[in-house]
Amino acid sequence: MRMKIAGRTVDVPIARAIALAMIIVGALLVIIAWNDQAKIDEIGTTTDPLLQNRLVTLEDERDAALVSGIGFVFLGLFAAVMLREPSSPRPLSEKQMISAAKTANQMLAGLSLAGNATYLPASHGLTKERVFVTAPRNGAVPPTAASDDLVLSPGKDGSTPGVLLEPPGLRLLEYIEQELSVKTEGSGVEAVEGSLQMLKHGFDSMKDFHFKEREGKLVLRVEYDDLLDACREVRKEMPDTCRQVACIGCSCLLTAAARATGKTVSVESVDNGQDTVVFTLELRDW
Repeated sequence: MRMKIAGRTVDVPIARAIALAMIIVGALLVIIAWNDQAKIDEIGTTTDPLLQNRLVTLEDERDAALVSGIGFVFLGLFAAVMLREPSSPRPLSEKQMISAAKTANQMLAGLSLAGNATYLPASHGLTKERVFVTAPRNGAVPPTAASDDLVLSPGKDGSTPGVLLEPPGLRLLEYIEQELSVKTEGSGVEAVEGSLQMLKHGFDSMKDFHFKEREGKLVLRVEYDDLLDACREVRKEMPDTCRQVACIGCSCLLTAAARATGKTVSVESVDNGQDTVVFTLELRDW
């Protein structure tokens, strides 16, 4: 987990170490103030000019150390308490992200489905967006008609199964739309970036994301922020997750693209060898 300190992203264990260091520094300054007071008491009342100057210096040092020490202790304790409480709603956590990816990965492996994902808009009998994955690696063809309770769909020859699932990021998309009172349906993919800025600035789950058109394809670049470690774990252990049933954050963006365009969003390829995950997508009428 990460948090923001002075505009920089810092791991929570590091932030806790900083809070502890502040408390220790504060305690040392209080001890210094106590030692200065002991020296003042030892000198006592005197008419010696040198000792009087020494008393003034010790009193100044004592006051500065005491005020600074109390301040550092207070800030350290305050920081330690704040780290225990989430400062903003966190509908998406590392554990959720990894768990959802493992569940989808195991299910697709059990059904021997190797195809890429196609995100379907809410049409042709669907009232909510769905993600469609087939057995063949290429050539996925969505069913001509569907329903919300349809899970398995046979291929044209009756031998190629496909699975229709609720996209992991659908509920996150609906949460953001509700919180911001925005609608992405029919808005076009260009508006999705503006509508979903909450992923970057509200939750800090993503560092950046962009949709761009390139050579007739739609390219989505995603880089995580607080969830970067979870993203790395998923890409290392389950690299096919990105192209089949993407994690909650990426799935939210891909589902939003289908909702915003009213077209199917097919994952043609994914470059997930680096922290910036790049989806090459194809939009098709359905």
